[in-house]
Parts: sequence; C-alpha cells; structure tokens
Amino acid sequence: MRSTLLTLAKFAVGIGLLYILYLLLDDPAILWQQMVDADKRLLVIGGFCYAFAVGLSGIKWGILLRSAGIHVRLGKLFSYQWLAEFFNNFLPAQVGGDVMRGYALAADTQRRAAAAASVIIDRFIGLLVFMLAAAVAASAMLLYGRPSGDLFSPEQAAAVGLIALGSGGASLLLIFMLIAMLSRRLKRRAEQLLQRLPFSARTVPLWHKLAEAFNLYRYSYRAMLWTACSSAVIVLVTSINIWLIARAIQPDSITLMEVLAINPIIVFVALIIPLSPGGLGVRQGAFGATFLLMGAGGDLGVAVGLLQQFIAYIVSLPGAFLWMRGVGSRRPPEPAPLPTDS
Repeated sequence: MRSTLLTLAKFAVGIGLLYILYLLLDDPAILWQQMVDADKRLLVIGGFCYAFAVGLSGIKWGILLRSAGIHVRLGKLFSYQWLAEFFNNFLPAQVGGDVMRGYALAADTQRRAAAAASVIIDRFIGLLVFMLAAAVAASAMLLYGRPSGDLFSPEQAAAVGLIALGSGGASLLLIFMLIAMLSRRLKRRAEQLLQRLPFSARTVPLWHKLAEAFNLYRYSYRAMLWTACSSAVIVLVTSINIWLIARAIQPDSITLMEVLAINPIIVFVALIIPLSPGGLGVRQGAFGATFLLMGAGGDLGVAVGLLQQFIAYIVSLPGAFLWMRGVGSRRPPEPAPLPTDS
C-alpha cells in the first residue's frame, strides 16, 4: 500500500509539472489542434522506431550476457527488456527498469552477480555513446552550420556550444573512467583520488560497484565494442522517432541533426531528475527547453514530448502483460560476490 501511494503521489507530481508547462504555453488551443491533426502515418512509423529500439536494447544486452557465459534465448531477452521498459515508464527514472531486468535474469539463471554486472556495463556504455552523439552532432553544427542552412542566433549558437562542451566533457570523463576501470593500476590511483575528494563516503562505494562489474568484462573488448555500436544505432533510431513526431506536427520544424544533439540531453535530464514515473513532466520540460534552444519553439517541444511519452506508454504495455504473467517475479538467489582483482 505504501509503495502504491508513493507511486500515485509521484504521478501527481508529474501531472502538476505538466500543468505548469500548460500555463507557460503561448496558445494551448492551437497546439492541441496541431497534435490532433498530426500526420498519423509518421506517428505510427515513429512508434515502430521506438519499438525497434527496445528490441535492439535486448539484443545489445544479450551480447554482454553471452560474453559473461550467460546464454539466454532471444525471446527471453525481449521479455526482460519489455518488462524493463514498462517499469521505465511507470517508475521514477530509468533505473527502475534496470533493476527489474537484472532481477528477472537473476531469478531465471541463478547468476545474480553476473546479471548485475551486465546491467551496469550496459547502462555505462549506453550513457557514454549518448553523450558522444550529442557532442559530435553539436560540434558538427558549430563547424558546418545547421543542415537547414539557417543561421543560429547568437543565443542559439551559445546554447549549442554549451551542449558540445558539456556533452564532450562528460564523454571524456566517462572514457577516462572506462580506461581506469580496465586497468588495475589506474583503478587504484582513481580510488585513492576519490578518497581525498569531498563526498568520498558516497562516491567510493559507487566506484567499487563499477570496478567490480568491469572486472567481469576486463577482456571482453569485442563484446563491449558491439554493445557500443548497438547503442549508437539506438541513439539514431530514437532520434528518428523524435524527428518524425516533430514532422508529424510541424513539418520542417527541426532537423535530424539537431535532434541528435538534444536527444541525449533529454534522456540525461530525465535520468538525473527522478521526480515522476517515466519522467512525466520532466521530459516534456526538457523537450520544450531544448527545442526552444534549437529555434523550433518551446511549445512544439512540449507537444513532441507528450506524444513521444504516449508512444512509449503504448509500446511498453506488453511489459505489463509479462509482469502479470509472473516474468521476473520469482525470488532471486542470494547475492554472490563479483570477481575482484587478483
């Protein structure tokens, strides 16, 4: 009961955020009519893109599992991934889905430590690729201009530069962490540095979990490379999903390159601000802000965010059916220690 009430309260927070965004819209009636009159064909194609990204995420995760000696049928992988997608959209932040797919895998395979490690590595590589995509797309527009040929205003150019700088810096930090965790010497040096910094009581345990997970994949370079390539395809497909929704509402309002620059930012904002299930309200705010920065209009961004979340709800419904069927509901085995440095 307490968990249900907490979830309902967080849905209320999301609805409250949407109401605030509604008050900030220039003309809600016109925008609503544009959403009703949106090109349904493009919305359906966008929905298939989203579903393809969910399925590819399961295959990507399977690459890491096979590298760790866990062989799972493709149908099972899809079940775990759609279960995760359902919890991603109905629990605060996407970590809810990660917990559920790891839990389901551990319950079925009796490999809790390896399951946890695979989820951590999958999430880490995915975040790295998303940040790299934003850095590359934003930097390309700064160097070569917008694909549409229109010029950035000084404010927009500054915003794109900030995206390039921030996502580029985050990418370099994640790459350094990856290299450090694959090297025993650098891993120890990084831990010594973290112990001297503020908030070490929180950061060092997190570092230990990442390091332990990477111990299992220290020599799985091919698997991690294929995982990164799959993540790049997922970034592209989910960006096409957003681009198609925007075209369905207002054709030629934003280019695919611009969406590639802001898509990872939207995902990151929803991940670090877990105020509501599935980032309801938070995602739409991020859409509005980033679309405004690209000159496409904040109102359009909010509308695209609403339709994209609606599509996500529809696509994730099979996960609810799987949950009711008992997928992932069995009790997992007792935790086993992850491999440590020898």
